[in-house]
Amino acid sequence: MAASRSRLFRIIVVLAGGVLLGAQSSMMAQSSDAADKWRRANDLMQAGKPDQAIPLYRELAAAFPRDTSFGINLAIAQYKAHLYRDAIEECGALLKLQPKLFSAWLFLGASELELDDAASAVVALRKAADLSPGDRNARLMLADALLAQDRYAEAADDFEEAKQTMPDSPRVWYGLNRSYEALAVEVSDRLEKTAPGSPELLALSGDVELERQQFARALQRYRQALAARPSLPGVRESVFMIYEKTGHTDWALVERQKETPVAPDCVSQSLECQFNAGDFREIVKAAASTPAEMYWQAKAFLSLSRQAYMRLQELPPSRETYEAAARVDERMGRWPEAAAKWKEALRLSPEDTKIPRKLALALCRSNDCTSALPFLKDAIVREPSSAELNFLYGIALSGAQEARRAVPYLETAVKIDGNLLDARAALGEAYLEAGEPERAIPQLEKAIAEDTDGSRHYQLGRAYQSAGKQEQAGAALREYREILRRRDAVPANDARITPP
Repeated sequence: MAASRSRLFRIIVVLAGGVLLGAQSSMMAQSSDAADKWRRANDLMQAGKPDQAIPLYRELAAAFPRDTSFGINLAIAQYKAHLYRDAIEECGALLKLQPKLFSAWLFLGASELELDDAASAVVALRKAADLSPGDRNARLMLADALLAQDRYAEAADDFEEAKQTMPDSPRVWYGLNRSYEALAVEVSDRLEKTAPGSPELLALSGDVELERQQFARALQRYRQALAARPSLPGVRESVFMIYEKTGHTDWALVERQKETPVAPDCVSQSLECQFNAGDFREIVKAAASTPAEMYWQAKAFLSLSRQAYMRLQELPPSRETYEAAARVDERMGRWPEAAAKWKEALRLSPEDTKIPRKLALALCRSNDCTSALPFLKDAIVREPSSAELNFLYGIALSGAQEARRAVPYLETAVKIDGNLLDARAALGEAYLEAGEPERAIPQLEKAIAEDTDGSRHYQLGRAYQSAGKQEQAGAALREYREILRRRDAVPANDARITPP
């Protein structure tokens, strides 16, 4: 689950300033020509032109090979120019000269993280944090890397440590929100494996749906849990909350009357007592093995995640604020709202290389791929070998009725990742719209392996017809109609809020 890390840009700009000032005093004592190159390179960096500063820094690094500050300047420029592999190479060379060079480990880890090599980034950033234990930025970057590597418990610990010195940092609270949410899912998955269908699992499923504001589905899960165990703590309170939030106060009162408070046994049910006391941090440290223990631990993780999210929303608007809100909208299927929040995140963090991809995806899910074109075009320039970006750009062009322009991008996506069946389906449709049914057929034949709504069989039938293969067309269209019949035969999920 790789997170966007260009927020590190803000940190590195500050750090870069300190490195550059240190380099200036060294040069001024040795060469006016070198000092002039440094000033020009620094001006270019301040003007947002790191690519033009790189040759100057490279000359300085070559002229003063034993002075690591010039190499660090070069690595900073390479990082800001998105030349992450070059920055990694430069930092590696610097560390051969000075193995304990904090800035080199920091930029090495930051660059590896940008390339989605979270495992290597963790090693480098942990070294940086060890070399400078009091450096808050190194600790935060390490937490980001651990989160990107799905090491949620370790990430949460580092974010908690960072919280002590940066209580108003949006990155800290967003990191805690995501880490604790993921840990809740891990516990729920473990519960599902050890006690499938248990009342505790059903209640937790209801909690998840409630977090997503899917009130009808949450109510259904809670009722299933109560049918299996009417005394399961906290469930009726959640049902009461659903009725309150959906305007059914009369039903809420009926549900409240059903509640028979029972004081928990604080010897055999200590986690419940700790939960009621709000001791969530103690609960998450416990060794949960029984369904009841896992139930309370998952609820504690969810509570900590919710607290972090609420604290984030209280802080001044930031990129993290909008990203967290966008993720909530996405989980609820509110794609236009998510797209609006991703736009705000991009406005506050224009250097980020990941947000355009997420924004484009939200726009396409909102049936507005055309609006995604400029964001995708810029993203592809930065990551031309991304199958996902080429696929998204291709379907955006197709949505703008430019099938022929879409074909090369979709071909590239399929070439990079032949298992991306969505890209094969889109490529087949683009070929078909471009009047090339023979080229469309093999792509669509492979894509129908994941045809959930029949649309791919329908497009394949069209391609066969256009290619004059009527028998195959008939078979594909019959299967299309059969998929529709099976779908219509499945009873619709009752998404209503019903009385107690």
